[in-house]
Amino acid sequence: MPGKRIVLTSDATMMSSYHGGVLLGFAAIMPASVMPDWIFRPLFCPPAPAGADGSALIAPCGMRKVEAALLESGFAREEVMVAHPDHLDKAIGPDTEIVGITHDDPLGKIAVRELEEIIGRGPPHNRSKFLALVSHPLIRKHRPKIVVGGNGAWELMGEEVGVDHIFLGEGESDFPEVCRRIMRGEEVPAVIRGRVVSGDQIPINRGPAIAGIVEIGRGCWRKCAFCSPTMRTLRHRPLENILADARVNLRNGQRDILLHSEDVFTYGSAGMKPDEEKVLELVRRVKHLGPRSIDVSHLSLATVHQSQNLLRKVSEAVGVGSDQSYMSAWIGIETGSCRILEMHMPRKALPSKIEQWPEMVRDSYRLFDEESWLPVASLVLGLPGETAQDVVQTIELVESLKDYTGLMLPLFFTTIADTRLGGIRGFGKENALPEHWQLVGLCLEYNLRHLKRLHRLYSERMTAGPIVHAALTGINLLADKVLNKYLKRMKRGEPPN
Repeated sequence: MPGKRIVLTSDATMMSSYHGGVLLGFAAIMPASVMPDWIFRPLFCPPAPAGADGSALIAPCGMRKVEAALLESGFAREEVMVAHPDHLDKAIGPDTEIVGITHDDPLGKIAVRELEEIIGRGPPHNRSKFLALVSHPLIRKHRPKIVVGGNGAWELMGEEVGVDHIFLGEGESDFPEVCRRIMRGEEVPAVIRGRVVSGDQIPINRGPAIAGIVEIGRGCWRKCAFCSPTMRTLRHRPLENILADARVNLRNGQRDILLHSEDVFTYGSAGMKPDEEKVLELVRRVKHLGPRSIDVSHLSLATVHQSQNLLRKVSEAVGVGSDQSYMSAWIGIETGSCRILEMHMPRKALPSKIEQWPEMVRDSYRLFDEESWLPVASLVLGLPGETAQDVVQTIELVESLKDYTGLMLPLFFTTIADTRLGGIRGFGKENALPEHWQLVGLCLEYNLRHLKRLHRLYSERMTAGPIVHAALTGINLLADKVLNKYLKRMKRGEPPN
């Protein structure tokens, strides 16, 4: 096979259908010694479907945007391929000049650090599979230039992993020209920073995205110091372009639509105050296309709190309770300490006051419960200046939410390039106070408490058969038993091992 000139791909942890339940992808943070491949791939990360030519029939949304940008910039269809990682023999050959890899967490520096330190059982699947991809025999043989982009590309800075170029930021403006420069043999920097594109310049996908993701906008005006999306200018895509992406997904077999931005309720506004009319028009127009379900990727709790009737109206427009059982959204609680909020996230509670934050979170959780929304919440542990008392305030907040179904993800503070805290050393196990371990144990207890109900609810969207569901139920029961010993130690304020 001569190969395509530009091959876009990723490893098996990113190129999966996840049985229609994207949260199963979190299993990629487990090491193979705990969850071997013969369990991991069929139960949690089944391969994306592949075409006869070796193409991936579904792919990450960011990869689809890069594919569309290349084609719109003048590259021919026969030069560019979104390739399935299991079939690279049909994509990579002597004519291949560039392999572009999209990844959210290639080295496991975000979601897996504390888990890896807790159980101490070797590298997680996402790291090992990424490293296996960049050293693939065909890549070693033909030596195309490897360019890694996506939300996790920053993790590779300063790492010797066999990557030629790290592409940070948005790829639509600059990646096509970077490819041309590489092909002409010109000097290209090891680290490339892509320019921001306007909302109307974000291209329409040429193929379906994993999880039916449809990007509605980019950026965030809240400017939290540790977060990279908040460093990007807020802008939104025209409604007709959003609907075009939704149609591409639905025409190609995706049944569910996931509307994506950093805060979906700010669609069409400058950020501070939601434009209720535009948000509802967006949801109703997408609903009219006939998806089985609609979800949103991210919501700001402050936006939810000031727009509670908007959330109720979105639930009604989507048909929660009739056409689908629930909606879900990723939210950022981050901390229960108003002092830490003031230090690193001073805009997070706006338009409310910072001191109202804990009560805003509780009010929003009550609303989620009333409207059958499932929040997946992140907490950031070890932000610079955090004290034991700050952690205790977060523990008290999480304790007050324990009866509400959802997931609670405690993340050790990680230094992310190009953020305001980008030069600060990250937080690790050696820095953890007893209160940090109590908080991690509390979150683990919370998740185990709600896991069975979450599995039952998420089953509504999943494509897996009864054997897979039975196996997942068994793993839930096993996790209860195995993780309990770690949970008890941590709740006493002790390291897990």
